[in-house]
Amino acid sequence: MSGAAGEPGGVHRPDDLDADETPSVLSGLSADESIDPMAVVGHELHRKSTRRRVVEGSVSLLAVALIFVFVLPAVTDSHYSEIWHEISNLSAAWVVGLTVIWVLGMLAYTGVLTNSLPGLTHPQALTVNFAGSAVSNVVPFGGAAGVGATYAIDLSWGFSVPSVTLSILVSGVWNVFAKLFMPVVALALLVSTGRATGRLLVPTLVGLVALIGAAVVLALVMSGEVLAAKVGHVGQKVVDPVCRWLRRSSAPDLTRIVLDFRHSSIGLLRRHWLRLTVWVVLYNFGQFLLLLACVRSVGQGADSLGWIEVFAAFSFARLLETIPLTPSGVGFVETGAVAALIGFGGSDAASAAAVFLFRGFTYLAEIPVGAGAWVVWATRRSWRRPIGTGDRSFAT
Repeated sequence: MSGAAGEPGGVHRPDDLDADETPSVLSGLSADESIDPMAVVGHELHRKSTRRRVVEGSVSLLAVALIFVFVLPAVTDSHYSEIWHEISNLSAAWVVGLTVIWVLGMLAYTGVLTNSLPGLTHPQALTVNFAGSAVSNVVPFGGAAGVGATYAIDLSWGFSVPSVTLSILVSGVWNVFAKLFMPVVALALLVSTGRATGRLLVPTLVGLVALIGAAVVLALVMSGEVLAAKVGHVGQKVVDPVCRWLRRSSAPDLTRIVLDFRHSSIGLLRRHWLRLTVWVVLYNFGQFLLLLACVRSVGQGADSLGWIEVFAAFSFARLLETIPLTPSGVGFVETGAVAALIGFGGSDAASAAAVFLFRGFTYLAEIPVGAGAWVVWATRRSWRRPIGTGDRSFAT
């Protein structure tokens, strides 16, 4: 797919987007609208009826209110004034240190994006990541809107729809592996060091089996066409009864989907899987260090909460981020992480303060910074390219 000839930011022809490869977040949009993230996000939000959007927003807001008004105070056995007292006592040095760790973690994630979308620069990766996250962090059930913003911004920089789709899929798969892997490691560390009871052995083994199963499936899909088709066929046998139970008119063709994923991703993964893995590990390690630093900043030393306990709380919190009821799992993440820290021996108010600090960086700060990223996208006209001209060979 080649864009219209001319200078960056030129007009794109409608046939720059192939109807057969257009994702649902772009369906019904013209080529010009597809490179306008505000138009794409607005289109995605208005695909739902006003009634549904009001209901979803109300349910999400109610869930957040119930958690922060009733559940969290009960879990922490502390008043918010006590939590704020812990946070307000932070020195300027701690604030600067926490900010540096957060920034380094976000810079690490640009490595994931630049390796899943060859040709994307690190400044562009930082911009699109913050812009998409800001949408997801504000809108209830806003994951699709955040994905739509990612599509529009990347397309405006000259990348093609298949390349952006592949980037979203591959980075998503690597993130899922990380979220499955960390709780398994955390539980294994807790059990092996005697910091947890033997009752955690069963969930550890279950998680390990799930992780190994997912890795084996990916390896089979990538190893050959015949095995990939068999994986799709087995998956189809599972999906078909579920779709009938849900009274869906038709089930997705998993065999075709698996084969398409293999065809489009095999070149990228053969060249970039190691770098993708390294950058995902570095990003999550940076996020863990941020939570550990937040715990230490409020005066909880290694004698009360060791790094293993903090890593376990972080790992479980990462899983809770996937709850779609509230933006980025807000409320559920805080409750789960605070409960874990307190359960491992942390003090009530200090544990809550540490988690609130952590989420202040990883959730709240991304909203205004994300707004700034939208401004960067709008003003950096030199980054604009006709659709399809920004793709780079997987050999890079």
